[in-house]
Amino acid sequence: MAVSLAALAPVATLLVLLEVAAGTVAAAYLVDWTGRVGRGFVGTTALICAAVMGVDILIGANVPSDTTLVHGALPAQPLSGLVHWCVWFAVSLLGFALFCWIGTDAARRVVGALTIAVGGAALGMAAAAFGPAVGGGSVAALAFVPAALVGGSALAGMLLGHWYLVAPSLSFRPLRQVIRLVFATVGVQLVVLVAVIALQPSQVRSALLVSEYALPFWLLIVGAGIVFTVAVALLTRHFARMRANQPATAMLYVLIISVVMGVVPAHMLFFVTGVPV
Repeated sequence: MAVSLAALAPVATLLVLLEVAAGTVAAAYLVDWTGRVGRGFVGTTALICAAVMGVDILIGANVPSDTTLVHGALPAQPLSGLVHWCVWFAVSLLGFALFCWIGTDAARRVVGALTIAVGGAALGMAAAAFGPAVGGGSVAALAFVPAALVGGSALAGMLLGHWYLVAPSLSFRPLRQVIRLVFATVGVQLVVLVAVIALQPSQVRSALLVSEYALPFWLLIVGAGIVFTVAVALLTRHFARMRANQPATAMLYVLIISVVMGVVPAHMLFFVTGVPV
């Protein structure tokens, strides 16, 4: 039976919000560690991610129990476990934000590392929950982890671009670092994509590359999610080197849009083909 896009929308949104929140807090933590952005940026980012997870929890609690993907229906118990892990992740983000305001640098970094671990566990639970319906937990992880890395680095960059309005004297080094992180995560995404496609049976590979699913694959997943994302990141790096914050931030808006335009269709195709693109 064909699965409608309307039926896939809640689970795709559930995953994308979790991926973005987990990836963003990890990227912000890393950029702060290497670029000394400061506790204000990291704490504000954690609060924003907690708000994102609040929406995600509401969506997850209302995902239809009969949602069917390529290999069957989503199992109810693991899906409920995923929602519980999302709650723990949201609580961890709030705790991290609190420590950013009242804790020492050492304490907030310990709490930040624990928060990232909880986010990683939530992503692992997502892979376990979706695994039976898409071909296995490891297959699901191949789709979810690269999406979290690239989505999180893009959103962290956009938030950092806005942080220069709060801290105009901040060095542009952290912004350049987060753009390099975008390049690295898109590279990971591309390597996984090429490897996954190469390992597919010829019939499935043909459906993705030249026939049934070729248009969304080439136009959105490859065109928007990889090619256009890299082009926008190059422009952002150019403006960051010029210390031109406003055009750099504008490009970061475009960057997060292009990433979402690639990730969401990729998840949709994953749900109907079982190929973790």
